[in-house]
Amino acid sequence: MKIVYGTDVEDKKGNKVGQVNHVIRDTWTGAVRKFGVWQDSDNKAVMFSPDDIENITEEKIVLGLDLESKE
Repeated sequence: MKIVYGTDVEDKKGNKVGQVNHVIRDTWTGAVRKFGVWQDSDNKAVMFSPDDIENITEEKIVLGLDLESKE
């Protein structure tokens, strides 16, 4: 699984969550442990685990989560 900086991230309903801005790797194996997604709308970053990913392509990451808007 390749998680790349700047990749768009969507929830399972197709709502844009943000873009990958941080990747945390295991120091021994190099495997991705968590990744941060910058949310312009809230001006903050949210952390996710690779287990949260439903599908990943070169263009985007789709989470297996439904992140309803608070508005």
